[in-house]
Amino acid sequence: MSLQHPALSMLELTAEHLKRIQYKQLVRPRVSPTQPATAELVKWGIQAYCLPWVRHFSALISGIVSLCESDNKAAVRIVGRSTFELCAHVYYVKKHVKQHLDAKDFSAAWDFLLPVGTGSRYINELHPESNELFPAPPHIQKAINCFKEVMPKGAEDDYSYLSEFCHPNAMAFQQHCRWTTPYTIDFVDEVPFGAFGTIAASAIRGLMAAQELLALGEEKETRKAIHKLLNAIVEQNQIETKESP
Repeated sequence: MSLQHPALSMLELTAEHLKRIQYKQLVRPRVSPTQPATAELVKWGIQAYCLPWVRHFSALISGIVSLCESDNKAAVRIVGRSTFELCAHVYYVKKHVKQHLDAKDFSAAWDFLLPVGTGSRYINELHPESNELFPAPPHIQKAINCFKEVMPKGAEDDYSYLSEFCHPNAMAFQQHCRWTTPYTIDFVDEVPFGAFGTIAASAIRGLMAAQELLALGEEKETRKAIHKLLNAIVEQNQIETKESP
């Protein structure tokens, strides 16, 4: 299957690299909630967001590879939508944290990171009295709109395409059946797959943003692993380009 879909080869390579990363314990700086945010606290906050992001992204990409091996196209699109959201989100976070740090405004950076790392819309709505512990996180549409800056085909269209297959509608159902006559529906499982490119393109942008964000947080080991992965992706693409007829 990898030979038929070069983007899948990239996702397989990504899964292999990310699962090798080891994660050390993170210790929060002793800065109380009533004290002004410090550079060390912001760096910790960046790592506290970005390292779980890498682990979750790794789990989803590994899941996509496993689903591809079983030819489960319908499920790949649904998981692919989640990876797309993750990549848009880390780009959104990286952009805004960098803006605050460039202005040397640690309090603004921390105030931005807090709902990003601890926010839960579900908990906030179910237990509004807990909104200080679980503030409402940024809406995903903000991240998608921000992602338009770097996605070549347009983040909105790609996200809408993946989202359509996550709901009970015509596009989801037509993966499994065809009208062969005006009165007859045949059930088939031979729908062409068209999401690998979108998933892979967003994955590369997400990994690049994660690497930049980890640099802002002065994290070294995971950032180095992502850098190595991105180089491996470039090398793989060069080899496949030379071998293609």
